Amino acid sequence: MFLGAHISIAKGLTAAVKAALEMGGNTFQFFTRNPRGGSARALIPKDIAAAHVLLAENRFGPLVAHAPYTYNLSSVKPEVREFSLRTIKDDLMRIEKMGAPNLVVHVGTHGGQGVDTGIRLIVEEINEILATIPAGVYLLLEQMAGEGTELGNTFEQLNRILRECGDHPQLGVCLDTCHMTGAGYDLKDFAKIKEEIDKSIGLSSVRAFHLNDSMFPVGSRRDRHAKLGEGHLGLEVIKEIVCDPDMQKIPLILETPNDNEGYAREIALVKKMCS
Repeated sequence: MFLGAHISIAKGLTAAVKAALEMGGNTFQFFTRNPRGGSARALIPKDIAAAHVLLAENRFGPLVAHAPYTYNLSSVKPEVREFSLRTIKDDLMRIEKMGAPNLVVHVGTHGGQGVDTGIRLIVEEINEILATIPAGVYLLLEQMAGEGTELGNTFEQLNRILRECGDHPQLGVCLDTCHMTGAGYDLKDFAKIKEEIDKSIGLSSVRAFHLNDSMFPVGSRRDRHAKLGEGHLGLEVIKEIVCDPDMQKIPLILETPNDNEGYAREIALVKKMCS
């Protein structure tokens, strides 16, 4: 099982690896840059090299980078789409240098243009990104809850984007238990949901998985994360998901409202579920 949490890299990649180890994790997620802006810290080769010594020594699974929330490939504003396109390309170059293979990006919001127009814009931008994507890294579209004009809340929409991008081998998906719940997928029957995932987007396309409870019930179209066992999913549902053999092949990332000590408790809890 590859299990970790979202961790700051403000003090460098090596410090983040050490924080993950202190939590009991063997992977983690980090923001590529300021989540509300465009600034990015300088990459330090010695820091990256030291981090990878620790990663290898402790048999870490694939790391997951997360793009800022300001990106929107389907924005009504051309300047926002251009910024998102340019900065995602830069993020992909950065994570290649960092040795982190996965970049998670929110699909986007169409802002009233409609689903078809929004998806057309996303496909155009992603195809341009994929034309120059570095080898060994993957762009992952995060499935959303469907708030407002969010796109990518249904497996069908994600499948459509993947298909219209030519099923590119470096384009994948990141699923989120809270988002799936908000979008209307009842995870109490995870075997059924997993079958639906495989038939639509394909399990092989899922390269990261956000593990959260949900403050709101199935179909709420609300994205509000809760600590494990303190939301509408509950620990039995979480257990069914994390102990599934297919889920244990990909990074499971906690994004619950916690500090590092809280993440350590939840990591220990999840490990115990499958012991």
